Amino acid sequence: MELIFEKMLPAASRKGTRFVALNRRHYPGSTAYSSHELGIAVSGGTDEQKDSEFKARGIEVATFIDHFIQQNNLPSIPEDGKAGGIILLGWSLGSAIALAAIANAYALSSDTRARLGAHIKSVIVYDPAPIVLGLPTPEQNWTPLLDTYVPEGLRLGAFGQWVTGYFDHGDLAKRDLSSLSWVLPSSSPIPTFFQIPAEKFAEAARYGSDGFSDLPYMVHFMAQFKAAYRKVINDPETLNIFPSLKPVLLVGEKSGAFAIAGMWAAEDDQKVVGGSQLKINLVTNINHFWHWDDPEAALEGFLSCAA
Repeated sequence: MELIFEKMLPAASRKGTRFVALNRRHYPGSTAYSSHELGIAVSGGTDEQKDSEFKARGIEVATFIDHFIQQNNLPSIPEDGKAGGIILLGWSLGSAIALAAIANAYALSSDTRARLGAHIKSVIVYDPAPIVLGLPTPEQNWTPLLDTYVPEGLRLGAFGQWVTGYFDHGDLAKRDLSSLSWVLPSSSPIPTFFQIPAEKFAEAARYGSDGFSDLPYMVHFMAQFKAAYRKVINDPETLNIFPSLKPVLLVGEKSGAFAIAGMWAAEDDQKVVGGSQLKINLVTNINHFWHWDDPEAALEGFLSCAA
């Protein structure tokens, strides 16, 4: 289970909803990469190899969902769409894997496609950076992970504190990347990091081999991320499999600038591709860790996205 989402489970239970939290491959509780898979994630490979690897990650998640549907006899989406069904949520870099699950469902058996299509009613990508959607990274981008003035051994730790902050940005209506707070979070509210018990954060966070592959993975797989994102938001084949699907981009107003930049990049991309089904939901006064700081409200927010 993804421990940083553990507070969502009791919140969901009280609401009569089930919340299932998966860790991505290579993180604790999930299957480690093989040496071949890790090599492609870290060093890249041919386009064919990357296509195959990313497709496999999506199929793994889609297959898990199909097994979960059958083992637990989950109700399908009713005609009014108000109850039953599944919302697939991808957070941060995990947004790419959620999109991959939907985008690659075509490769599954007809029975599996039918079950998934009858149950999945929304896919939410929650606070992705532009690169996670395969879109260009702004020149203003900053993260401790890339700052060479931060000692290499401290970059993941610094990132873990920085990304949990609440950021005071300029007027978002102006859509000015330079007005965003790229580096310094606000002192109030205090960053989520300081509200998580130290032993819990140590259990949930990973700063060694479990986490080092993410940065090169994002760089090497941009083309695959973009293809999945585009396939989900405006591809007729996807809508044929998932006739009730509502793709949603959910963004925290107080999240790091990367999330706001991701929202604007998606808006610009919709103008390019046209016909997008993507709904964009900017939530005021929340940060990248809404699910930890206010799980009850986060649950309501996730559920409302599919309404």
